[in-house]
Parts: sequence; structure tokens; C-alpha cells
Amino acid sequence: MNENNGKKTFSRIGFAQVAGIVASFLVSRFVLTPLLTGENLQKAFASLGPSMVLLSIYVPQIAFLLAYWLFVRTMPKPDWQKEPMGFKTIAKIFLMMYAVSSVINQIGSAITKTAPAGGDVQLDILAKMQSTKLPVAIAIPVVIGPILEELVFRKLMIDRTRHYGEKTAIIFSAVCFGLFHGNLTQFLYASVVGLFLGYVYCKTGKVLITMLMHMLLNGCSTVILLMLPLFEGENPDKAAIAGISLVLTLLVLGFMMIMGFILLFRWIKQKRFVFDESMPDFIPQNEVFKTVYLNPGVVVLFVIEIAGIIITLFDIDLPL
Repeated sequence: MNENNGKKTFSRIGFAQVAGIVASFLVSRFVLTPLLTGENLQKAFASLGPSMVLLSIYVPQIAFLLAYWLFVRTMPKPDWQKEPMGFKTIAKIFLMMYAVSSVINQIGSAITKTAPAGGDVQLDILAKMQSTKLPVAIAIPVVIGPILEELVFRKLMIDRTRHYGEKTAIIFSAVCFGLFHGNLTQFLYASVVGLFLGYVYCKTGKVLITMLMHMLLNGCSTVILLMLPLFEGENPDKAAIAGISLVLTLLVLGFMMIMGFILLFRWIKQKRFVFDESMPDFIPQNEVFKTVYLNPGVVVLFVIEIAGIIITLFDIDLPL
């Protein structure tokens, strides 16, 4: 493996994500902000209601995807031998992903609440979700978000890094995926999710599978968020039905979590997680850090993303 080639590859991918960040910022600052102020904002709310607020989150993400694609589209993406993965195996991996990510999400939330911002980011997201029209509240986080994110962090990224080693590609894409979310809680949660989705994609090469897994995972949390406002209604019968529905939902999700951890311990014990490291560009373990992470593009990316997380944690106002 040529170390310089590896560094150039990962550096270019790092700069591609930086370009995506810049593109999404420019769209937000100079397109959406002018459109959604004053009379324009009133007109938007009159026609779309609070849905416009949540939609504005994903318009910049589309700009991110396009900018990222322009940077990486000409990079080589060697083909590889895909493995068939049956529904049963995919379901097991999904349960493991759900169990681990749920616990990590709680840990991240607990840490975030101790910061000066006090978890305001999570409360803001929750408020937007609960104030949005139901079809859009479901479509955006459960459908649109997973499609855009899987195209970037699995399809475009892993296609161009897998030949350096599956484990290397999976961890790198997972970390980039976590940082992309811009706050500590979602960084930890998304990084864990990215590990499982990256593994499935490396084995199958089918981004549609990871999209569906991602959609289902987001759906599990979205349904609870959308049920909570039902308790605040004045109709006691509806509140009672909502309470029963929520309890049943939590019981099902709790069972999924228990099964997920049981399966995870079994897979680890049986060494079921296998990584293909036979490719000619494979990066030896002792060279991974300096090749993958100590290059200009990735260093710039990590500095920007980590700075964003710190700003969120400490509620720092920027003059932008």
C-alpha cells in the first residue's frame, strides 16, 4: 500500500465533507434565511405551517450531498465480492444496533445535560418534531434524512475507502457520520449506528438495505416523540388510549433492546463479525491513524466539526 495514496484519498474525502459543510451553510445563510424572514416567513407558515421549520433542516443537507458528490465523484471505487445477507441476519444486526445505540443515546443525553447549554439542542429538535404536521414529521427524519445520509456516508464514502480495509472504512465513515450531526449526543449515537450500517454495507454493497435499516431505526424513536403531545389533550379518553399505546410501544422496544444485547454478546463470543483485510491497498493497523486521520482534509474536517460540538455544548453565540 502506498501511504501517500492513502493519505490523499482520505484527505480528499475530508475536504469533500468540508465542502459539504460550507455549501449547507451558504444555502442556510444566504438562501433560506432571507426567504424565511419577515413577510416571507409569514407566507411560508401560512402555506406550510411549522413544517417549513423542519424542512429547512434538510434543504441544506441536499446542498451538502451535491457538494460532497462533486468532490468524490471521480475518485476510484474498486468493486468487491459482495456477500448475500438474509433477512434473518439483517434483523439480528438491526436489533444489536438498536440496543447499543439506545444506551449510548441515553449516556450522551446525560452528559449533554451537564453542559452549560443543558441539552437545549435536543429540546429544540423535540419541539420542532412535535409542532410539525404529521406527514412531514414522519417523512423528513424517517425517509428523507436516512436516504441522504446513507448516500453520503455509506455509498459514496465506503465505496472509495473499503479497499484500504473494511474495518478502517467502517470506523472512518462512522466517525464522520457522527461528527456530521454537530452535537455530542448525536455524535455518540450516530457513530455507533454508523458502525453497524457500515458493516452491513461492506458485506452486501447494497445501500438500499442500510437505508431501510436507518429508516426503521429513526422510526422507532420518532413514533414515541409524536405520541407524547397526545397526553396534553383535554380529552381523557384519547389520553388513556395514548398512554396504553405508549406503554405497549415501550414494552416492544424494551424487548428489542434485550434481544439486541443477547445477540451482540453471542456474536462477539462466536466471532461472527468478520472483516475482509485481503485487499492489496490494506492499511496495516500500526499505520491506520497517521494515514487515515493525520492528513490535511481530515484534520480540517475534525477541527471544524469538533469546534461545532463545543459551540453547541457551551451555547457560544457566533457573529454570523
